[in-house]
Parts: sequence; C-alpha cells; structure tokens
Amino acid sequence: MFLTAIMFLFTLLSFAQDKIVVSGKVSDAMGLPIPGVTVHVQGAKGEAITDLDGKYTLKDVDSNATLEFTYLGMETTFAKVADRKVINTTMKETESALHEVVVVGFGTQKKANLTGSVTQIKMDEVLGDRPVTTVAAALQGAVPGLTITNPATPGAAATFNIRGTTSINGGGPLVLIDNAVGDINALNPEDVESVSVLKDAASTAIYGAKAAFGVILVTTKKGKKNTKTTFNYNNNFAFTEPINQVEQASVPDILQTYANWSSTATTAGPEGQDYNKWVGYAKDFEVNPQNYPEDGRYLAPDGKYYFLKDNDPQNAIFEDHGYQNTHNFSANGGSEKITYRMSLGTVWNDGPLITDKDKYQRINIGSYVSADLAKWLNTSLDFKYNTSEKSLVGYGNIYTPRQRYYPVGTMMSKIAGDSNLYPVNTPENFILYGEPTVNIRKNTRFFSRTVMTPFKGFEGVIEYGQDDYVRDDKTFTRSTNMVEINRNMSPSVATPTYSNTKGNNSLTNFNAFASYSFTSPSGDHRFKILQGFSQDRSYTEDLNVNRKEIINADLPSISGSVGEILADDSFVDFTSRSSFYRVTYDYKDKYLLETNGRYDGSSKFPKETRFGYFPSVSAGWQVANENFMDWSNNWLNEFKFRGSWGRIGNQNIAAYGYSPKMDASRAPWIVGTTQPATLGMPPLVREDFTWETVETSEVGLDLAMFNRRLNISGSYYIRETSGMLAPGMEFPAVVGAAAPLQNAADLENKGWEAAVSWRDKIGSVRYYIGVNAYDSQAEITKYNNASRLLTIDGSGNNTSYYVGQKLGEIWGYKNDGFYTVEDFKDTTTWTLNDGVTSIRSTGVRPGDVKFKNLADNGTSIPNQIDAGVNTVDDPGDREIIGNSTARYSYGINGGVSYAGFDFSFIMNGVGKRDAWVADELAFPMANNTATVYSHQLDYWQPIDAANGNWQPINPNAKYPRIYNDNNNRGSNIRVQDKYLVDASYLRLRNVTLGYNLPSQLVNKVGFTSIKLFSSIENPYTWSHLEKGRDPESLGWGYPYYTTTSFGLNMTF
Repeated sequence: MFLTAIMFLFTLLSFAQDKIVVSGKVSDAMGLPIPGVTVHVQGAKGEAITDLDGKYTLKDVDSNATLEFTYLGMETTFAKVADRKVINTTMKETESALHEVVVVGFGTQKKANLTGSVTQIKMDEVLGDRPVTTVAAALQGAVPGLTITNPATPGAAATFNIRGTTSINGGGPLVLIDNAVGDINALNPEDVESVSVLKDAASTAIYGAKAAFGVILVTTKKGKKNTKTTFNYNNNFAFTEPINQVEQASVPDILQTYANWSSTATTAGPEGQDYNKWVGYAKDFEVNPQNYPEDGRYLAPDGKYYFLKDNDPQNAIFEDHGYQNTHNFSANGGSEKITYRMSLGTVWNDGPLITDKDKYQRINIGSYVSADLAKWLNTSLDFKYNTSEKSLVGYGNIYTPRQRYYPVGTMMSKIAGDSNLYPVNTPENFILYGEPTVNIRKNTRFFSRTVMTPFKGFEGVIEYGQDDYVRDDKTFTRSTNMVEINRNMSPSVATPTYSNTKGNNSLTNFNAFASYSFTSPSGDHRFKILQGFSQDRSYTEDLNVNRKEIINADLPSISGSVGEILADDSFVDFTSRSSFYRVTYDYKDKYLLETNGRYDGSSKFPKETRFGYFPSVSAGWQVANENFMDWSNNWLNEFKFRGSWGRIGNQNIAAYGYSPKMDASRAPWIVGTTQPATLGMPPLVREDFTWETVETSEVGLDLAMFNRRLNISGSYYIRETSGMLAPGMEFPAVVGAAAPLQNAADLENKGWEAAVSWRDKIGSVRYYIGVNAYDSQAEITKYNNASRLLTIDGSGNNTSYYVGQKLGEIWGYKNDGFYTVEDFKDTTTWTLNDGVTSIRSTGVRPGDVKFKNLADNGTSIPNQIDAGVNTVDDPGDREIIGNSTARYSYGINGGVSYAGFDFSFIMNGVGKRDAWVADELAFPMANNTATVYSHQLDYWQPIDAANGNWQPINPNAKYPRIYNDNNNRGSNIRVQDKYLVDASYLRLRNVTLGYNLPSQLVNKVGFTSIKLFSSIENPYTWSHLEKGRDPESLGWGYPYYTTTSFGLNMTF
C-alpha cells in the first residue's frame, strides 16, 4: 500500500513538470547555419528539422529534458534544456568527413588532398549481406572505370580491366593484397577492409612497370588498439536457380522446319523417316497421346521409329535449384601494445546442374598480430591460407542442342541380336555418365611488416611477403557406349584418357621505404618525401602427364593405365628490381602538388634495354578553401580541380621473348633404324626490343556539397600506349619465318568517368543513392601495315591492325531484304534480271538474303557482292557496321534504413555495344543437326513452291528461307547489319532486406548485435538478346543463375 502511494506521488510529480517551447539555431564551426538537422527530444516523441536558416522550434518539451542534434557528416551533439527556452548549438564535422584517408601506393593520403585518380570502396558497404563469395562479385558495378568479368561457373576466376583497351598484347591491372602481389579470387571478401583502384599514371607510377594499366590495392581487416575481444559469426544459406534458359519451338514446329530444310523430306530423317509423316504423328500425339506409347517412341507401319514426346533434353541438365552456404567466424581486438585478428571462412556451392559434379568448395583461414615492441617500433605478421576444389564435367558438349523430341534415358540400339539398353546420347547422360575435371588450389601467404618511427615526422617500413600457390588438375575422360537418335551406338569418347597437371607458383616480394613529413614554422607549407626500394621474383613450374588405356575406370590413375605415357613441363622465372620516390607538397590545403618516379629493371628484357625510368606529376587546387569562396562555406565543402601526367613501362610480355627458342622433337625421317632427335627452326627475334610505354594525361573535378551529402567527381583522360610489340615489317614468304617483334605499334585510348552520390536522412529515415558511369574508345595510331590489309574473322572483327582503326570494329555487309521471284527471269534457270545484284560464287533463290551493292570500283565486278581484295581501301561491299566495345558502362546503387530495417539494391549495365553471333541460338537450322527455338519460326517461306507459287507467306520475315539442306547458309548468315545484335543491358545485381534486432533485446542475451537478412542476387536482367543468351558473356552454356539467400550476422 505504501509503495503504491509512493508510485502515485511520483506519477503526479511527473505530470506536474513544466512543458515549455524551445527554439534555437544550429551552426557549424564557422558560424554558418546548417539546414536539415534533426533535433530530437530524448525519451519522447518530440522532433523538429532545422530550416534554411538553421532554426528550429519544439513544443511541449519537458523543462529537464535533453535535446539530441544529429546530421549526416557531423558529430552528434547533446544539450540539456534546464528550463532554457532558447538553445543554440554548434556542430562539428566528424573526423571521417574531415580526414578520410585513402590507401595509395606505399601509404595513405587524405582524400581531400588526392591529386591522382583513385576510387576507394569500403568492402562492408558493397558486400553487405549479399550471397557472393568473391571480392570481384562484390565490386562489380561499384567503381567507375573498373570492368569485371565474372564467369557463371562456381569458383571460376574473374578478370579485371581498368579504363578499357590496354595494349594489342593484352595486359591488366596489378593486384596487391596489403602491398604484395596476390590472388584476389582466392580471398574471402569478409576478410577485406577496403579496395582502392588506382587508375591514372600519377597514382600508379610508384609501382612502375607492373602497373601500366592500373592497380587494385586490397587492404585486409586488422585488429584495433584498446578494444575488447569481439567475435563475429555470419552465415548465408542460398538456393540457386538458372535464369534465361533456352526455349525450343514445339515438336511439330521443329519437325516442320526440318521438312522445309530438307531436299528429300520423305527420307531425310535420322533413320530414313519421312518428315512429313513425322509432323502428322507429332500433331496427333499432342491431341491423342493415348494412341501412342507413353514414352512417345512410336514404331510406325513403315517400320521406323518416330519420336513424338516433348522431352526438352536441352534443359534436362538442370535441377530445380542448386544450393550454396557460407559460414564466417572472426575474432579481433587489442590492448595498448598488441592488436590481433583471426578468421575462418567456408564456402560450399553445388551449382544448378544435375548431380553434384558442378561444385565448388573453399576454406579460408587468416591470422594477424601486431605488436609495439617499443614506442618507436612496431612489427606485424599476417598469415593467410586457403584451399579450394572445383569440379565440372568438362568433356563432351553438355550444351549440345538436342531437339525437343530427342529420346532420353536409355534405349536399345539397332544392332541385331543386342537387347541391352544403352544411355541415349543426350546432355543429361553426358553429365550422369561423365567424370568431372577437378581443379584443386592451395595458397599459403605470409606477409610481415615492420614500422620504425624514431623521431617525429619519420617513418621507416620494411615489408616481406611470400606467396606460394599450388595447382593440381585431374581430368578423366570416361568412355560410355551411347545410342544416337538413329539408334546407332558409339562410344562417348574414342579413347579414355587420364591426365594430371601439377604446378606451383612462388612469389616473393621485398619492400623497404622511408618517409619524412615536415611543416614550415607558419604551418602553411607541408611536405612529405618518400624513398624506397623493391625487389620481387616469380617462379612457376608445371608438369603435365597423361596416359590412355585405363585398366580400372572407377580408379583412374597414371600407374593404373598401360598406354604410352606422354609428359610435358614448363618453367618460367623472372624478377624485377626497382627504386622509387614520391614528393608531396600542400600549401594551406589549397594548392597540392605531387611527383612520383620509379627506376625499374625487369629480366623480361635484354640487359642493354632492361632498365627504364618512369615519372609522373600531378597537381590540385582546392578552390573551396580560397578566401574568395567564403560566400559558399555554408553549402560547399569541396571544390577541387586536379590534373596529372605520367609515363609507365609495361612488362606484361612473355618472359623470354628476346631469346630464340628451338623446340626439340623426333625427326620425320629414319636414319638406319633410328628416328633421330632434331631441333625446330628458331624464330627471328630482335635483341633491342624494350618496354612498351604508357602515358596518361588526365584532368578531373571533385565536388562535395551540403555537408558532404552530395558528392560529384569526374575525369577525362587520354592514355597512349607506345612501342607495342608487333611485327616491324612485312617479310616475303621466301624468308621462311615471320617478322620479329619489335616496338613498332602505338595505340591511343580516350575516355571519361563520372560518379554522383547523395546521402541524407529525413527524420529517422536514412537513405542514399549513387550513380557512376564511364566510357572509353581505343584507336591504333601506328602500325606497320602499309597495304592496310583486312583479316576479317567469323564475327566481323579485323585482326590485322591498321592506322586509324577503332578497336572493336565490326565489318560486314548491308542487308537489302530478300530475293523474290520477281528478281529472276524464270524459275527454271534462276537467272537474275538485269540490274539485280548477284553474289559472287552463290546461286541465289527466292528467300535468300540480298545485300546492297556498295562498290563497283577497284577489283569488284559491277553489280556483284564480293569482298574486294580485303583491304581498308578495297573491302568490296563491306563497311564498318558496328563496334563490339562495351560503351557507356554504368552502375547504380541505393538504400534506405529505418527502425532497424534496411533495404539496398545494386544495378549495373552497358549502354551501347554491338555484337555478331551466328550460332544455333542466333539462326534457325544453323547446322544440319541443330534444333529450332521458339523465336526462330519467322523465316521466309513460299506459299506453294511445289506448284510454282513463289510468293512469300511472310514477305517481312526475320530470317531467310531454310531449304535444300542449308545450301546457301554461308551466304545468308554472313556478317551483316540486319542480324547485328544490340548487346546493351541493365542487370539488377542485388536486392537485400535486413533487420537489426533491438539492442535492448540482444544485449540481454549477451550479444552486441544480431541481424537477420534475405538477399537475391541477379533477380532480373533487361536486354535485347534472344532468350537463353546472357548479355555479359554473349554466349550460352553454363547458366548464370539467381541466388536467393537467408542468413544472420551476430556480434558478441
């Protein structure tokens, strides 16, 4: 009773507290108003937002309440009311906003002081709770100028490109993990803190010849000082489902197309079946299936089998879904002198194909410890180990198109007296009876770092890294007797073979560098000088052994075979040694200057031309910090112009290109009874070839506004690759050898990139949106091709370079519709009317593709389609009809969070790209055993050719006529503008929804945080391509898939 009275008294007192109106103004450190600040009454519902003048008003505020002021990019501020009716407050920018640092070559820099082109991504922001298992997958679409190609196969390595075409000899970015070369594809993304992408020569010059085409710097997670041990566990359980599967036409439509295709339709079936009858049986089977065997294998009165059931064997290789799970556990913390982190991660992925023969498994282990041995001395050791195993049925074409009616399962052959059942030769059985290729990888990595700071401003660093990579690839091509649709039996593989390739790659890296920073007495001038030395070595060794005639197919091995042993090996050993420097200067955070240089030596070049010096210089002007910009201080945080120039060497060539090699072999003749050994003809080489050089000039702009809620950056660059290795001249055939490679070709690549992001909050709702885009186009500016010869491949690409060539050009013919009966003098000789364009070496008929006559000069015969003499100046009736270079690539990301919930999405795509594809999915009956897809039925057909009516049923058909066993196929599907496809696309890369359990709840059970989430990877793609073709790979085979996942993330 007494307690009840006390509680009642306190309740009365609480209701009796004064309610007042509080107003005020919020300003920054310079006294300027801040609009959009959230002013919240702690423990109550009262809340207000400051207006454009930074002012706010709150009603019904308890006189003893506490106000909380929050704003993105500013430190949260608190103020007790204490009966005050006017409360003004000043907010400061957070340290992360003022002093955000970016990892650059051999150190870090304040983002505001960067003068080169660098983009840094925090891995937690792009990885989030996504079901991705590689760093590459997490980064895709997040960095302007960075193109990542991720194959669909589980565990397949991604490839990286920075800013488009690099060199005609290839070359990609240098990937460094904690400043030492490593395999980014083997990393667990949960172990990564950030990724910096260095794009221009000013940023990469300090890495020299290995960094001609950009650098990707990966910084892994470490422990933090004076923090208690924190444990984190997260998991992800995912289901995968193939997307964009091919869709064949119906069984009757496929058979009707075969009947039209064949010149002898009554006997052209696989076993001599009549296609016309087959069409009739198939249509009747759809209506009256009870009149036929359940499996659709109908033995007709003519004694032949007709297969009628829709088995869709091409898609039978897929399960309903695949399965993937990941588990990650980490512990980190530190005291005043020691920090540490340990991690364990596992990945298990069983892909969407039937069986478990397309799977990937990986284990990552990491351990890091850092200790202050003295006030001026710190040393750290980072150890990482990973092992993975990937398997995939890699022999026999499991993606071979099989018609919908193709029998599945097992079937008897037509061999007399043989009543055994054999598997039918279908993709499904290739998987069921085939053996997967197994790829095992093991990577052990040690990296030590010692830092000395004996006096103010000085830092000395010694780094040593050892990276050992072991490969073990096993392939066994098992042979199984299979039955074809014509009931003939043949082995799936002619001769079973077991092959084993073992290899190892050892990378060692040593860096020693020191820097000294000092500031003038006035504090206006700041300098930093860095000087260093670097040496590394790469040694690779491979041994391949294969043997046939395996005794026991269930236990294949080299020792368990009796055939001839065939072996081959290879060794590659190269080193580089370098010294480098960097000098940076900063005047009042307004005028920024940086110069880098590296003196590189590489064993890939002759001694006389082995060394090169590669400098760079960059400058920046922080206009926002000028006194004349004071008027914008309340909304403009950064306004920086920057420019850079640099020259770097490129050593991405073969290790022994300057040394002629003679291959040993047995001679094709006999001396007595012996076949002697001999050496092949050595190639011609030049001993004076040296570095390709890459010069990059760039201008850029960086803007930050409205308290860094809005960030804008853009760059325009010109990258010139000079002295590319190419044949220096054209040799006559009598020389007997190709011209030697020399530094004889140049290339220019121009491009731009831009990024815009907005991050803010409305009340308790936080949100962000970001867009980035980039483009580039490369052109040959020097190449020794005096005759301007064209060598056009099957995709229209010219593989013989010439000056002025835009890389990616597609050469082809201009489509002019279809030939009609009106184009011919008669239907007996099929002679074309005068003035109608003919095609060299092709007897055309109605329904064949007609092309525009573009050239009647030079070597061309008037009014005839031909290829001229295959030169740029005389290409016949061809011209440039497109370009396969991906243009206007872009990425979009965004998210919103409220009351513990968070939602995010990621999209990326390509705005413009042309492609020529001429496979079975592109054209109906692309070969004589192909199938027909649902989008391929609109092909040109005459009304009644047998009775002389050659008028078309569909004059505006998409595809040419199919007839006479594909007699004119080569002409009809030659590269041309009509069938050039638009390969641009937009892919919704990820959608994630998460919920953070209330802290009051999780703290009671001993946890710091618990988050539940669901995520979908690759849920939808918009493209112009036919169903079944992926816009990223432009091929069709192992499918890309949607991954739907669920999981939790807990910290304790």
